[in-house]
Amino acid sequence: MIWQKLHGGNKLTNTAGVGARLRALSLVALLALAALVGGCASSHETAVRSTPRPPQPHARTSIEDVFGDENEFAGRDVREDSTDAEADGALDLTADDAIELAVDDEGRASLEALEKLSRTALSLAADGRVDEAQDHVFVLEDQAGMPAPSGADSLYIEHQLSLQRRADLLGALLTEQYAFAGDESQADSLLADGYARLAQGAFPDSLVPATGAQLSPITVDLLKVDNQEVSRWVTYFSGRGRDHFQVWLERRAQVDSMITAILDENGLPRELIYLAMIESGLSSRAVSNVGAVGPWQFMAPTGRAHGLRSDWWIDERRDMEMSTRAACKYIRRLYAQFNDWALVLAAYNTGEGRVERVIGQTGHNDFWNLRLPSQTIAHIPKFIAAARIGEDPERYGFSVPAARPLHYDVLKVEDAFDLEVIAKCANVDVSEIKLLNPSLVRGMTSPDHKAYEVKVPDGLGAATQAALARVPAEKRLTWSRHHVARGETLGRIAANYGTTVGDIARLNKLNAPYMIHPGDELLVPMPGELSDKARQRLESAAASGKSNSAKATKGKSGKAAAAKSGKATARYEPPSGWERVSYDVRKGDTVGAIAKKLGVTVSHLRQVNRIPRSNMIHIGQKIVAYRPPRG
Repeated sequence: MIWQKLHGGNKLTNTAGVGARLRALSLVALLALAALVGGCASSHETAVRSTPRPPQPHARTSIEDVFGDENEFAGRDVREDSTDAEADGALDLTADDAIELAVDDEGRASLEALEKLSRTALSLAADGRVDEAQDHVFVLEDQAGMPAPSGADSLYIEHQLSLQRRADLLGALLTEQYAFAGDESQADSLLADGYARLAQGAFPDSLVPATGAQLSPITVDLLKVDNQEVSRWVTYFSGRGRDHFQVWLERRAQVDSMITAILDENGLPRELIYLAMIESGLSSRAVSNVGAVGPWQFMAPTGRAHGLRSDWWIDERRDMEMSTRAACKYIRRLYAQFNDWALVLAAYNTGEGRVERVIGQTGHNDFWNLRLPSQTIAHIPKFIAAARIGEDPERYGFSVPAARPLHYDVLKVEDAFDLEVIAKCANVDVSEIKLLNPSLVRGMTSPDHKAYEVKVPDGLGAATQAALARVPAEKRLTWSRHHVARGETLGRIAANYGTTVGDIARLNKLNAPYMIHPGDELLVPMPGELSDKARQRLESAAASGKSNSAKATKGKSGKAAAAKSGKATARYEPPSGWERVSYDVRKGDTVGAIAKKLGVTVSHLRQVNRIPRSNMIHIGQKIVAYRPPRG
């Protein structure tokens, strides 16, 4: 300790030498220097002197010249032996070589003694005796920070708070003196080192000087806030919610470098990653109960307004990179509108329109006193708590996962491809491709969006692109939109398009028993090279259906009509140059599945192999088909 208790006399005596402790100070503000030399604001008015007057050593200096009207306790003498002039503010600032500070049984000095201690520290600072002045400031901080004695009145408490403020201001002055006492090239780093610890203090951030330790606006507006709600969320995340938060930290290890790089590009604080953390847990699959989707929880209209596509095929709100860039656009617009990070996060949660209305109704823009929805009110303390833990997880008992940045190559896919085909071309499991492309919600690229960018594992882009170019046409899917007509069944639609009932049901999210209704629109996949022919067959089937329907009204069955026309027994003659392929039926095979394997339509198989409409086939039966030549 700088001051040692002498228990015999119950006094404190001064010892010298504290230069090594200067860097550990909790400092106040660059304005302290102006306050001490040129006068500062009192609790009632501001005194500004255009030409600061340096204090003279061992001179009597008015305390108002230094602290303004800080010593405003009328009716209470500041020193037992003070004269009328001293009580009126003209106090003796002559520095003593040693000060005896009497303390009571609880180790507490009187306020009058602390006043003298404060003045002596100021005089020592004016003399350039920085180490000695700092000794006095340490004792003043300790004494002024002690709990008020029982029965203390409000004047005593206010006086004690004033001494605390003066100790802080003196500490700031000494830091400034110490920083410029030696090598001035080191001054800024010394100031930054001291003022960095100021962030834990209670003084306004506006007093922090413009050094390397200047606080960011989000720190000023949010991260320094410490209230009951913030503490409650910290307790929750480090207690009952610990497992969830640990998962969030694991996910952050993968996407942190990407998200922070995008935030940097947009001039936004990196701490905003914790907004995505509390919104979704950094999950691309997150969906709220009101339909907000993805890591940044965009509603569809808001997402589209900021460049995110969301339709039946694609939902870019789920893509980490795309949604982060969109979130940056949105947040920049909100900050330009509100210029306050608490209000920005509130608007992100509940909508800027609602925040504007509430501000207009209340007549102020102090978030902590606005009447907003309870979810929004809780959102800001939740963000602060997540940021506090996320910046120092080990302090709260969390394990810190090693960074494993997500890297990938991007390739442009021209045609509609199933992600399984892309995975085979990349020689990886399809789960890896789906993980990298959460926006492709149908498990394939969109047929109506040419050159769509698909992500593949890092280093595999060129090889995958080349392999995709070699995929034969029958493996590339083309999609048709089919409007269900009266009397159609899913089986008949699948047969006409050369696909299977299961594929149509899966893509259209149909549940068994696959009920469809006239007027429904279905998306139907089929091999690329057969799409035009399938449409022709569909048109032909529709025309044939009308003809058969007319014949049926005349009392003729479909079979009789077909037999009469000779179509039922006609032999199939393949076009010149088509290749013949065959398949032996196995247990569990269906006509639709075989048609898909051979790259032809069901009706083609029926015609070539004379398969009845019942689709009856037998194990071991050889199924023949003909396909157009490749290339």
